[in-house]
Amino acid sequence: MSEERYNPGHKTALDQILLAMPGVRDGKAFGYPAYKVSGKVFAFIGGMGMALKLPEGRVHELLQANPTMKPFEPTEGVFWREWVSIDHADPSAYEQYESLFAESIRFVTGGEG
Repeated sequence: MSEERYNPGHKTALDQILLAMPGVRDGKAFGYPAYKVSGKVFAFIGGMGMALKLPEGRVHELLQANPTMKPFEPTEGVFWREWVSIDHADPSAYEQYESLFAESIRFVTGGEG
């Protein structure tokens, strides 16, 4: 990944998955490619992976159950409690999270969609 702030391969893979979901639009958040539904950001791409918004309790469950997920730390020592970081070298690995993406959409829309 040259001097990019994110992996373009991740964007291509996530575009294919997320933009096919009802109501999802692409955009920017925090200077990075992002995905929104009903105008609300639920995911964005940055660094070596992506960040996904979920309820705080669900984030804790995922962190304990899945070693590929980490607390989202936008700045060293600062953690966003409703966000989880998912990093994969292979962009196609994000296909396995389609149900988690749908869960995030339901969370940010208050159960809609």
